[in-house]
Amino acid sequence: MAKLSNAEAALLGLLSEQAMYPYQIEREVAHRDMRSWTELSMSSIYKLLRKLEKDGFVTRTNRISAANRLRALYRITKKGKAALLGKLEALLSEPEHVRWGVDIAIYNCDLLPRGKARAALEKYREAVKEKIKWYERLLKCLQDEGCPAHQHGVAGRPAFLLRGDLQWAEDYLARLDNNLPGKNPLKVKEKGE
Repeated sequence: MAKLSNAEAALLGLLSEQAMYPYQIEREVAHRDMRSWTELSMSSIYKLLRKLEKDGFVTRTNRISAANRLRALYRITKKGKAALLGKLEALLSEPEHVRWGVDIAIYNCDLLPRGKARAALEKYREAVKEKIKWYERLLKCLQDEGCPAHQHGVAGRPAFLLRGDLQWAEDYLARLDNNLPGKNPLKVKEKGE
């Protein structure tokens, strides 16, 4: 069986809710802010649907609209549902390494004058704080609307990760201020240390 990409899994997840036309899928991706946590885009949806159909994971039914236009309705197949469930289990079981652009800057931070590096990191820290506030507002909105737990999970996880990033940024700024060498923040102190 062909392995699903993350984008294909996100698309099949939508189709597992109901059969949809591509424009409906695009609307749901936008409405659910899925571009911020998936690789789905308007152009990728059509390409992925064709691939998923070729692989037997979705079927397409052509319909003529009231405006006499051909419209394709996509539906997940049993094979597609089985592949999706396998992918979801795999994604839930194994953490994924995330590449952050800021790591490139940190690795080469010594190339910048200390003042510029510090100013940029302060700007980064403030942007992280704003993102945390945005996700907290989103979580409150989801709670007020009575949205299901999985939507809270998708919105809450970035806020949790950003809080860790904020803590890292504050620690790194303190190291710059005090001209401290790096240390392993994960090192566990042994008894007697």
